[in-house]
Amino acid sequence: MVMEKNDVVKYVKENETATLERVSQILDKETNLQSFNGIIGGKNATYEVDPLEYDTPESYIEAWMLSHQQRYNDEKHFSYSKSSHRVYNLLQDSFVKNFIENYLARTYFKKHEK
Repeated sequence: MVMEKNDVVKYVKENETATLERVSQILDKETNLQSFNGIIGGKNATYEVDPLEYDTPESYIEAWMLSHQQRYNDEKHFSYSKSSHRVYNLLQDSFVKNFIENYLARTYFKKHEK
């Protein structure tokens, strides 16, 4: 299914509160939208993924997820928690994963508006 901007924006807005509550539970710390953005939105540079280099939100999300998986595989045996561990834990929850995918799609659409 092709992601449409209006649907993505609506989904993120409607599910933000419930998602942040679940993220707070998963991470065992209070998480607001600003800190969520740091956890997810701040990974474009870390994962070397630029939304402007992709033609569709789906291809951008796929590249972001692949880059995350590569980073996680490199860091999964570290004795201390890395950001890739936190993202991995969030992606294990299907509701949060769906929100993350829509959040990334929203980022894609915002970047392509400029």
